Amino acid sequence: MHTKKYVPWLLIAPTIVVLLSAGVFPLVYSVWLSGHRYRLLAAAEGIRPVGFKNYINIFLGNTSLGISLGETLKITLIFIGICLALEISLGLIMAIAFSSQRSPGFRFLRILMMIPMLIAPVVVGNMFKYMYQYSFGLFNFVLGLIRINPPGWLSDPRWALSSIIITNVWEWVPFSFLVFLAAIFGVPDQQREAAWIDGANSWQEFWYIVIPGIKAAILIVLLIRSIELLKTFDIVYSVTLGGPGTSTSILPFNAYVLGFRNFAMGEAAAYGYYMVAVVNIVVILFIRFLQREIKGAI
Repeated sequence: MHTKKYVPWLLIAPTIVVLLSAGVFPLVYSVWLSGHRYRLLAAAEGIRPVGFKNYINIFLGNTSLGISLGETLKITLIFIGICLALEISLGLIMAIAFSSQRSPGFRFLRILMMIPMLIAPVVVGNMFKYMYQYSFGLFNFVLGLIRINPPGWLSDPRWALSSIIITNVWEWVPFSFLVFLAAIFGVPDQQREAAWIDGANSWQEFWYIVIPGIKAAILIVLLIRSIELLKTFDIVYSVTLGGPGTSTSILPFNAYVLGFRNFAMGEAAAYGYYMVAVVNIVVILFIRFLQREIKGAI
C-alpha cells in the first residue's frame, strides 16, 4: 500500500527534475549572478560579489554601453508607443475596410495580408536593411523619383529609430488586422440594424456599436503587442545594430550587448531583471485596467 502511494510521484519525478533544471535553476543562478562581477574575457579576475553595484551602474550609465537606463527607457517607450499607435490604427482601418467585402477576391487579399507576419523577423530586418540603403535602396529611389531629398535611414540618428518602427509595423500590422477583423465579424448584426433604424450614420455606427463591441480585442492586442515590443531584438540586430551611436539601443538589445558582446555577465543579468520589472509593471497595469472594465460592464 505504501509503495503504491509513491508511484505517482516516481512517475512525474523526471518531469519535475527537467523543469527545475531548465527553469528554476537558471532563474536562481541569474539572480545570484546579477550581484557579482563576472567577465568571461577576464577569467583570471574570477567571480567577485558586488551587491547592488551592477544595478546602480546600469541605472547611472556607468557601463560599457555608454547610455543610462533612463535614456534607454525613453528610446524604448518611444519605440513601443509609436508602434502600438500605428499597428492598432492601421490594423483597425484595414479590418473595417475588409469586413465590408465578402467577395472571393477580397478573401484572397486577406490571406495575402498575413504574409508579413509569417516571415522570420531576421529576414524582414535584412530585407528592409537593403531597402533603406542610401545609394541603391528602394525607399530612396522612390523618393528621388518624386524629387524629395532622401534621408539617411540607417546613418542619421534622427531617422534610425523611424526605420526600426516602419519595419516592425509592416510585419505586425497583420496581427492586429486579423484580431480586429474577427472581432468585427463577432459584433451582432442586430445591433447595427437597430442603429440604422434609429437613424445613425456610418461614423455613429462605428463609434457607438463597433468600437464597444471590439474593445476587448483592442485591449488584448495592446497587451500582447506591448509585451512583444518590450522583447524586440531581431529587427534591431539585423537593421541598425543599435546605432548609429545609441539612437536605437532599446532594452533587449542592450542586454544582448552586455552579455554576448562585452561578456559582462553580471551586468547583463542585472539588466535582464530591469527588463523583467518593466514587463511586470506593464502587465499589472493592463490587468488592473481590464478588471476595472469588467466591473464597469457588470
